[in-house]
Amino acid sequence: MYAMDVDTGLDLPGGDGFEDVTQVFAEAAKDMDPEALLMTETFSLLDAMSAFEIGEPRMDSGMITAPEQRPPFDPLTPLLPQEICWILDRAFACEMEWHTGLSLTQTVYTVLYVHYLDDLNPDFVGYQQNSASADPRRPQELLTIVLRANVMALVKSCDLAWREMSKGKVYDIEDWIGEKSEVSLLEGISADFVLKKLDDALTWLQHSRLPDADVQYLYDRLLLRKTIMQLLKLTLPLSTRELRRLTEDARTLLHRIRSQSIPTPGPESPAILALDSYVSRRIACFMPVRIISLPPQDQAWDALSRLLDGWEELALLLDTPCISTWEIAGCLRIWSPEKNLHPAYLRSLTQSIVYDRGIVIGKFPSMWLVDRFFQESVGCSYDTVLLKICIRNDSSAMWLKKEIENRIRKYVMADLRANSHNPPRRRRYLMKAALQWHEIYDLFLQLAPYCEPVGRDALALVELLPSLATMRRLTAAREIILSGFQQDLHATEEVPIAYWYLARILDVHLECIDQVLSFTTQTHEEMKIQLGLLTALQSMSTAMCVITSKQCTLPYKRTSLNFVRRYKWAFRPEYDDLAPALPLPDLRQFAPEVEQVLLEEHYSAAQSIVLASNILEKLDGSQGFASIWANDRQAFVQNLARVCRQLEALPATSADVAAFDARRLKWVDRTHPWFPDLVV
Repeated sequence: MYAMDVDTGLDLPGGDGFEDVTQVFAEAAKDMDPEALLMTETFSLLDAMSAFEIGEPRMDSGMITAPEQRPPFDPLTPLLPQEICWILDRAFACEMEWHTGLSLTQTVYTVLYVHYLDDLNPDFVGYQQNSASADPRRPQELLTIVLRANVMALVKSCDLAWREMSKGKVYDIEDWIGEKSEVSLLEGISADFVLKKLDDALTWLQHSRLPDADVQYLYDRLLLRKTIMQLLKLTLPLSTRELRRLTEDARTLLHRIRSQSIPTPGPESPAILALDSYVSRRIACFMPVRIISLPPQDQAWDALSRLLDGWEELALLLDTPCISTWEIAGCLRIWSPEKNLHPAYLRSLTQSIVYDRGIVIGKFPSMWLVDRFFQESVGCSYDTVLLKICIRNDSSAMWLKKEIENRIRKYVMADLRANSHNPPRRRRYLMKAALQWHEIYDLFLQLAPYCEPVGRDALALVELLPSLATMRRLTAAREIILSGFQQDLHATEEVPIAYWYLARILDVHLECIDQVLSFTTQTHEEMKIQLGLLTALQSMSTAMCVITSKQCTLPYKRTSLNFVRRYKWAFRPEYDDLAPALPLPDLRQFAPEVEQVLLEEHYSAAQSIVLASNILEKLDGSQGFASIWANDRQAFVQNLARVCRQLEALPATSADVAAFDARRLKWVDRTHPWFPDLVV
């Protein structure tokens, strides 16, 4: 406002002796190399920071150190056929690594030909003339026709998989990384066009003058790429015949390729320059990228073989329209330590097949789920159930009936899909499912007064219906606790309580199975298998609870708070408005029940394990609802029996329990995910 109010003597940070240095930078820019950093319209602070080494490898992705200097890449550099084969093999390795959950920038985009497809277009590339400099061993068509078609198919395969995984059934960052980093996946080009390019490449190979062995090597790899792309291109509902044919073809080609010996190019070969793990420094990424090393080729082929296994398993499931079979197959993959979780693409595809546009498992209406629910539980169809229980023609009764039908459809479908979630997400889903099935239990109780059954069997069926929902709830509760062991979520002090609550859940579940067995023999075989397996688990859980009970060293108040936090899914306020969900999660019963077991004169933890082992060994591998997964289930049971035989050396008496050293229980790198190993 007044001149005297301005302090003209105030020093500016760094001083005020500024000089115009524009010309200095202009002169320096004249000497910049082609790969040097340049100012552009989209130049950002992150780009500027990437030009400086700050010591964090992920943040220094734009910093090119002396050892990382590479010659400029020329996509038209002639290559030998076996060099092309090596590049195609490593491209498969990149694709398989993307399916493990890494980003495209770390994997597929490191194949530099992905970024030079236009440069390889034969319509724009002048063909070599018959001159002395032309090398007949390295025809240009190997690049412009063969390699380009394969790379286009690689990129389009990623696009097809990306479209499936982006449906929301698997989760970005959690299961896979969908960031495209502004690189085209040929979204605007049809898959049929790319397949035609592969056919053109195969035709060219057949008429080329290359050695027969090289032609066969390239031909097999192009055919494998084509077959994988055709598998990814299949649309719902899937044809099991086509799925099997393509999978068998891919398996044959993969076996043939693995028997071929393709040498790794030497360091002077231009093929080595085709893969650049530091390509992220030239790609727009929304977060820093960790540089990875690709696995050995045999490991990549193993990953592709597992992908084919997943497609084969899917074909088998589609030919087995049974809810219990789908659940058994899904649970065995989660339970068995030797089985790998399917890639996110297959898990998303499986969920899409379960329910897609009103169709269940590719062929049935949604009411089929309700019918199978009763057929596989009580051995009779839903229509038969309705005839037996005779629901009164009342508006309230009809509303309850419709509500039960809708919820069974919704929850059975969600249960089937949950087996294709990653383990932590599946566990979170089961916490919600336990409440949802208990709501159906409550609806069955409300429906009972509106039923007018005639005869003892019909009355028993009305009484049995709530137990069907209870078994589903108890299955969810059991899986929550077992997954806690499998994911190592339980603290040392929580382990005995977890085994105690698991044993109580299994007790109630066994009572429900006995009720079903007393009603029907239609599901007798499967229920007997479940009865044996759960009885063995209950006996093992009780023994482990007793053995580990000394680990509860925290004050009761702290233990109680931990219990409520760990089992918050069982304390949800929604349960307050429903019938009691037995067994109630009451920590006050833990210490008295454990003490009562220890005071029993004839109780022996070791004998409980022996009992479990005997029960498991008597499960003769009957098929039940396991179908062709019966052998897998029997292998799982036998593995559990081996754990029992190892744990038979546990204390035999209460006095021995008191003297037992809990450090003998090995939890790290244990044989089975649910129980520890016993160190002798």
